[in-house]
Amino acid sequence: MFKFRSQPLSLTSQNFIGYQRAEFEKASRLRVALFFVQLAVAIPAAVSVVIPDDAKVTLYVLAIFGAGLLAVWWVLNRWYVNARSAAQAARRAGLLLGGLNEPLSPSEVQSLRDRFTISAEQAAKYEQADYYATTKPPGASRLGEMLEESSFYSEHLQRVSSNVLLMIILLFVLAFVVIALATTPFVERDTTFTAVRVFLAMLVFAMSADVIGGYQQHRAAAEEIKDVRTRLAIADRNGYPLPDVLLAMTDYNAAVEGAPEVVPFIYNFCRTSLDQRWRDYQNDREEARHKRTAS
Repeated sequence: MFKFRSQPLSLTSQNFIGYQRAEFEKASRLRVALFFVQLAVAIPAAVSVVIPDDAKVTLYVLAIFGAGLLAVWWVLNRWYVNARSAAQAARRAGLLLGGLNEPLSPSEVQSLRDRFTISAEQAAKYEQADYYATTKPPGASRLGEMLEESSFYSEHLQRVSSNVLLMIILLFVLAFVVIALATTPFVERDTTFTAVRVFLAMLVFAMSADVIGGYQQHRAAAEEIKDVRTRLAIADRNGYPLPDVLLAMTDYNAAVEGAPEVVPFIYNFCRTSLDQRWRDYQNDREEARHKRTAS
């Protein structure tokens, strides 16, 4: 007889945190691959500028190569979207279960399992008991603190991501200025126009949604999440009314899910600094609570 490995009937908040972290890491790796594939797609267009018209075989090879890269991009993008969607679903479920300690129905658990793109064994390696710093008992206050912590990290990571993409855009602008200044004395030469055509072909990459569009979306998300943080701070002073917390969670979800995935490796680079800033904020918040209680 065949033996099938059984899965637990329900998923805990820790299970969802494991899925969330693993799926986000997978999505991050796929975004890196998408970035370089998209850059590679622009290369045949740039190279074709310097290929003479009579080199038909070379041009056909470049066209086939470009089409192949486009197909690879399509597959990677589909995997990326699925992984990111699964990560966001796990994040939402982890917040609700971890904050309110209300179980999900079996049908909802099965629906979530169907969306995950990694195995339970892989997700288990990413579980982290102290992922959220709150020590509140289950309820609106706990969910509110978890949301505030998530929004704190998300806001800063989105802002740093927008700055990284802005630097990429500025590099292209700088390249344009350098080419313009360097070729001005030779403006009558054919090589000058060839260089300009190559640069214009590469602008297809710079003007893509992954660069300029990504910069705008990261920046907008950072501002929206900052507004959610402000509302959660006000909710804290009012004792975390559940409707306020749930509405803030809805808006937070809309902000992070409407933005691109943060630039890969940014979290690892900023983690130590952000962890310390969050601990400082927790201490300040606790001190403010004591003052309100004493007054």
